[in-house]
Parts: sequence; structure tokens; C-alpha cells
Amino acid sequence: MKVFIYSLLFLLLMGCGKKVQQTTREEEKPDVPLAEIEFPEGTNYNFGNYYERVVKTHDFLVHNPGKVPLIISKVETVCPCTQATYPEKPILEGQTDTIHVAFDGNGFVEGHWYKSIRIFANIAGDTRDLQIHGAYFDANK
Repeated sequence: MKVFIYSLLFLLLMGCGKKVQQTTREEEKPDVPLAEIEFPEGTNYNFGNYYERVVKTHDFLVHNPGKVPLIISKVETVCPCTQATYPEKPILEGQTDTIHVAFDGNGFVEGHWYKSIRIFANIAGDTRDLQIHGAYFDANK
């Protein structure tokens, strides 16, 4: 009889538990149309070899080929030696703008270097990466 009562009590307690609702990452995102992004001149820029410690700059062209305004919300660099500025206003359908990147090689040792810049925007995958690289050589050696 005790076994029956304990079994019944166990089944009642199990049936009264809260139902856990699981959601996937896709369910958490609202159904918002995404923009498109293109880099007409590429996502990689080579500053080449140089013999002075100066600030090197490059402008990456950013094009919106889609029908939704492209909104760049943030840009992150991997090193304080690299700075990036991006358009604060949305890039409208068919429009092109620039992301300005500056690399300050002062204080760096001789040799090759490679840096990346991550762009956060309202695009599929949320991010795109840009790369810059080059090589500093001491002209006095």
C-alpha cells in the first residue's frame, strides 16, 4: 500500500512541474528585413613595405546594393594602434560611403604586421571583417 501511495504522489508531483519553454536564437530575433553590404574595392588592403614610422591610412568603400538602409552600429579594432571611423548616418539603397582606417606604426618593431577591423551592422551574420597589413623596415640598418 505504501508503494502505491508513494508512486501516486511521485506521479502527481511530476505532473505539476512547470513546463519549460525553450526558444532558439532565431525565435528571439524579430522578423526585420536585413540590409546588404558590399566592398567594391575589397576587404583587404596592403600598405606594402615602408621605411618610416608614420601613420598609414586607407578608406574602404562601403556600398549598399539592397533595398533596406545599411546601418553600421559599431566598428571594433584589435589594437589601440588601429583606429576606424564609419558613417553615422544610414547608407541608403544604392549609395556608397567610406570607412576610414588609420594604423599608427610608431613604436612598432621592424617586420610584418596584420590588423583586422570588425564591422557591426544590420546585415546577415551581423558582422563583416576588414584587414590591413604591411611591413616596416628600418632604413638605417
